Amino acid sequence: MARVAVVDDDPMVRRFIMGCLESQGHDLQELEPTCLFSILSALHEAPPDLLITDLIMPDCPGQTLIRVCREDPHLKHLKILLLTGHGDIALAHFLQTMGSTHYLTKPVAPPELADCVKRFLQGDLAVDPGWSLARRGVVAVVDDSRLSRAYHSACFRKSGFQPVEIDPTGLRETLEALVRTQPDIIVLDYLMPNFNGDALIRAFRAVAPEPIRSIPILVVTAHSSRDLDILIQAHHGVEVLSKPIYPADLIVSVEVLLGTEDHFSFAEGRLDWS
Repeated sequence: MARVAVVDDDPMVRRFIMGCLESQGHDLQELEPTCLFSILSALHEAPPDLLITDLIMPDCPGQTLIRVCREDPHLKHLKILLLTGHGDIALAHFLQTMGSTHYLTKPVAPPELADCVKRFLQGDLAVDPGWSLARRGVVAVVDDSRLSRAYHSACFRKSGFQPVEIDPTGLRETLEALVRTQPDIIVLDYLMPNFNGDALIRAFRAVAPEPIRSIPILVVTAHSSRDLDILIQAHHGVEVLSKPIYPADLIVSVEVLLGTEDHFSFAEGRLDWS
């Protein structure tokens, strides 16, 4: 059983949220956001395992509440679930810098909310800190090196993209993972133990369903050969970026392929390895 604090200026919404969670046996705490100080006092008096909060609240804005919690040494690691029908890229930027903050769009179905809270508390939730707001795109990172996947993912995350790491254990498994992921672009290593990048590209272009079959593919490799030139000529939307690479070069290459060269970035020069 966990302690869950619910903050919303609408009493009907507070009761709805608590009703969705009652069957899970949590210790539910309903907090009316009359002012920021009163909310913080209540959170300090009975520290919750999860804070569920609205965004637009007249006397206690959600962004202010989240930021103050992250600056408070007693609440900085608190899991926070933001429920709101409002959002834009600025909010996405904010959420992606807050850590352990998940986002759900209102209206939310009771089963979805209950399942999200359950998995968030158990630690098996893939936290979405506003990716749906940023809409920069989903990047599938396919590389047999765990460190390379982590490095590339950190670069993309810092620039507002949503990276999905795929370990290329086999050609069929990797194709199935890509179809499930539905990415906007694939960033792909070329030389891999179980199959080379050209094999994946040919198979993906042949069997993946539309419209993802035609998505752009960026091959990131230290390998240089005539095979790569032939690959680029044979398949539209395939480009090569040579290793070693700088984060800025990686991001610009992806932006060019996606046609989104707006250079949206977070804390330029620093990578988020969380």
